[in-house]
Amino acid sequence: MKYKLTLALFTCLVMFAYVSHGKQKQGQSIEALETDNVVLRQENSFSHEQPEQLTPTLNPETTLESSTAPNFSPYSSPRETYPQTITTWEREPYIEPPQNNDDSGPYTNARMSQGNYMTLTPTQTKNALGNPIYELRLYANGQLIGTYQTVTGRANSQNRNRHQSGTEAPLPDGQYQVASAEVAGTHPEVGGRFLPIEPLFPTQRYALGIHYDPSYQKNNGEDGTEGCIALTNKPDLDQVLEYVYTYQPQYLDVKLQG
Repeated sequence: MKYKLTLALFTCLVMFAYVSHGKQKQGQSIEALETDNVVLRQENSFSHEQPEQLTPTLNPETTLESSTAPNFSPYSSPRETYPQTITTWEREPYIEPPQNNDDSGPYTNARMSQGNYMTLTPTQTKNALGNPIYELRLYANGQLIGTYQTVTGRANSQNRNRHQSGTEAPLPDGQYQVASAEVAGTHPEVGGRFLPIEPLFPTQRYALGIHYDPSYQKNNGEDGTEGCIALTNKPDLDQVLEYVYTYQPQYLDVKLQG
């Protein structure tokens, strides 16, 4: 009797387990089917949407180009640089004359035989209005390369005090420093361009220079100068200025009174 009850109980347990397993498997199949349907619907929706355009971004630490150029030098830091030295022209130094001012000695002859310089000396001629003609000579490396007729002062002022300002006398004898270029003239009788010269000796004369005389041989009371050296025409002045640009004379030596 006990054996039959035990067998019946075991049979019931087996049937119960079989039924429970069948229900669990059926539930899993339904759940899997629903999941597949959801995935299928999502794929269909994605297939109809336009893909989003993504803007590429670069990592500044991994970009190919850098804000600073690579240093291929074997030196750890930039090497020190030095400014270039450009050789520029400088005026030749002024040659100081001897203290006794003796222009007839060997020192003067040696000094005058070299370098670039200008001289102004008298001639035996006068212009149509009686104004004496003086000769301006240009030297380069001690060689005479040009001569020009000039006037200084006026016909009626040749014998006035040449060291006193306002006399309109010719400029006094001595050596003058010559400017390296002309400046604009500030008076109609200067002719537009003016090459300053500076006395290298004590005198009351100032504002002296070389220009051309627009009133040369004109009977207007302006023939000549107030003390400057004036060329008789513009072309001569152009040539003198070209000489100054090219050779940069060391000085102008004036000897008008012997």
